[in-house]
Amino acid sequence: MSSSAPTSDAGASWTHRALLAPGVRRLALLGLLASLVFPVSGLGVDLCPLHRATGLPCPGCGLSRAVAAASQGDFVAALGLNPFVLVAWPLLLALALLALAPSAVVARVERRLDAYGPGLTRAFHLGLAALLGFGVLRVVVLLAFRESFP
Repeated sequence: MSSSAPTSDAGASWTHRALLAPGVRRLALLGLLASLVFPVSGLGVDLCPLHRATGLPCPGCGLSRAVAAASQGDFVAALGLNPFVLVAWPLLLALALLALAPSAVVARVERRLDAYGPGLTRAFHLGLAALLGFGVLRVVVLLAFRESFP
């Protein structure tokens, strides 16, 4: 009996597989197209249930407007709205482009990402922790300085 584990997809990173799903790629394309016309000032309706209930921002507050600002070429405003636009917008753009790419290209990208499976999962967890940490820090600063979130 061999002591080495069999090669299978069971240990592969689920993060990139989920992101590369056809529906997610199409949704990214739709989101990117919408961000070209989405008003950077917002829709006038508070879409965040946490902000609506408490007046405090969630970690993602401002990200939709930041993506719209980046898509419309205003990267300084995008960064001011939510710094995680530095991750979200390029990812959205890449997924939107993959939605338009032939399936052979998508398969090639998936094979390349498979080689980095465990690292991508760690990067996903680190990014999620950073986003949550940013959210907590933003709330602490707002409360400490008795500021309100727009």
